[in-house]
Amino acid sequence: MRIIVFIFFISILVEISWSQDFQHKPGGQNLKNATIKNNSELLDFYRQYSQFTDPGEYVYLYENLPDSLPELCNLIRSQFIHPYAQLPKYREQIPKERWKEMFRYPCVKSILEGLTSYDSAGIVKERRIEDRLVLGCRHNSILLMSILKSRGIPARARYGHATYLIPDFHASHIVCEVWNDNEKRWMLVDPSVGMVDFSRDKFDFSNEVWLQLQKGEIDSRLYGIPNKYSGMGSIVAKLCGDLSSLLGTEHTITRYAPVLDFAFEEDKQLTAENIETLNRISELMKSLDADNFSKLQDIYINTPEIQITKSLDFSSKKN
Repeated sequence: MRIIVFIFFISILVEISWSQDFQHKPGGQNLKNATIKNNSELLDFYRQYSQFTDPGEYVYLYENLPDSLPELCNLIRSQFIHPYAQLPKYREQIPKERWKEMFRYPCVKSILEGLTSYDSAGIVKERRIEDRLVLGCRHNSILLMSILKSRGIPARARYGHATYLIPDFHASHIVCEVWNDNEKRWMLVDPSVGMVDFSRDKFDFSNEVWLQLQKGEIDSRLYGIPNKYSGMGSIVAKLCGDLSSLLGTEHTITRYAPVLDFAFEEDKQLTAENIETLNRISELMKSLDADNFSKLQDIYINTPEIQITKSLDFSSKKN
């Protein structure tokens, strides 16, 4: 499994240098650094931009966008070509040097800059295929979140596995949770496929999958990306990414926590302490209220092994 994981990451990160100029610096609005006293304050923080969702000077592009979530999702989808699901169909229209540009646009500001470079109108309904960016689920999600946050609507990204993308498989995926203020609840929205307020049974939340794995209830080989990478590496990566996102930073796939070294190095493995920490995190994530949020913060801040601080870098390795 480790060899498969390693080969997968080499294949998708050969152009990682495109994203190295973007520094992952914790900002003042980063939830890992915030003090949350109650659930009202927690919602307020999910209204704030993160370093990845801040549109910067391109916020003006949001002024005339539709209000409804289905319309917003469809509009966002028309800006992108998915690198796996759609690119093979459009390779004659998209130059080869752009096929891995998901690493070129790590944040919303860079996405909006890229979109306007091809069409000055920005987020346009009838964007030409050749003017679309080759970006995936994370980019769809952070752009939707950015738009909603600009309107004062709490939103957060959830890293996990989807059951509705590939038959009989749990595919690596990132969706949004959006606050429904009328019903006082979080609802799932997948801008990549235009699904709004869909059943939570269709998305495998990272903490639930980890706990199921510990109980021996699932086959880890069915989680990840088929024929590329799957297994415990994918499950642990989603749990760490999900935790960081819930605490305010929606990291790119080029970043990972040291606990994941077991997926890249044959002499590494999860320790009993690692497993205990991941178990505790997963239990706390069952209820994401202000109290549990603060407990998750404390664990993250005091546990370097689960902090997303490492970068994949194959500059010294041969393909």
